[in-house]
Amino acid sequence: MPCDDRDQIERQVIADVLDTVEAKLRERERQGWRLTVPRSRIYAIVLHAVIVSARAARRYPATLDGADILDAIFDGAESGAPGGAKRLVEDVIGRYSVHTN
Repeated sequence: MPCDDRDQIERQVIADVLDTVEAKLRERERQGWRLTVPRSRIYAIVLHAVIVSARAARRYPATLDGADILDAIFDGAESGAPGGAKRLVEDVIGRYSVHTN
């Protein structure tokens, strides 16, 4: 796979992860919850989990699309990722949000 293709795939993975996190943040906010940290902190935590998962996969070449945790992020599906990653995005948002009522 040429480098440009890998780069494009990784950029798409990042965009898809950010879009998923943003959609879940907006859903939570519609329910009356507010973040206690900047949005960028939530994005950073989730993206870091993707990077760690891709490294742990030990595939060559190591690319973000090889991260086992992606299924859990996109579908909420059980993944091969350790540490109860099934609800990663929801858990991170829940940890850093409070209800406004």
